[in-house]
Amino acid sequence: MAPLPNPMTTHGRRLGALAAALLGLSGCVVRPDVSIRVTTADNQVIDMPLTTAPAPTGDGVVTVQSLQISPWDVDKQTGKAKTLAFSFVVQFKPGSAPARISIDDVTEAPILPIYEEKDPKLVKNNLWGAVSSPINPHDQHVIWLQTLDSSVRVYRFTVKLADGSTHVVYRPVYLSAPMKNFIRSVIESS
Repeated sequence: MAPLPNPMTTHGRRLGALAAALLGLSGCVVRPDVSIRVTTADNQVIDMPLTTAPAPTGDGVVTVQSLQISPWDVDKQTGKAKTLAFSFVVQFKPGSAPARISIDDVTEAPILPIYEEKDPKLVKNNLWGAVSSPINPHDQHVIWLQTLDSSVRVYRFTVKLADGSTHVVYRPVYLSAPMKNFIRSVIESS
């Protein structure tokens, strides 16, 4: 049996280049624009890129900077979370004044309300932020965290401005199976 070619020789480099070209042509290379397409309960089609960190989503007036799900009430003895909470940061175009903000999980029916504020106040840099009420880890709003597979959830931010206009921005959130496994490991099981 002949030894494998030394990759540092001309012959070895040619074989390496040929192998790389064949792999590229066969589709074994992950494309940089991989995404998941999701149709929401309100019939919106959302493409969720899987290759980058979540970018802010917006319409030029309202921009959702972040949406997170985090442990909230942590048991001091076990270190496990008894509840979870959603947190949100939204930025507004200068001069915009929000009169009402509602956030819903529109991933599937039924559409689930997550948070509503009827008199939101902006802080420095035209930002608004809030934290939802604590949620039991087995509540319908977060029960999907208990499944083993990766998940894409879509949250709808409906913002009514003081000028009477309404802006709707969708924020997809991707949680991989390993991330969900980690979250389950820090949630109190009772």
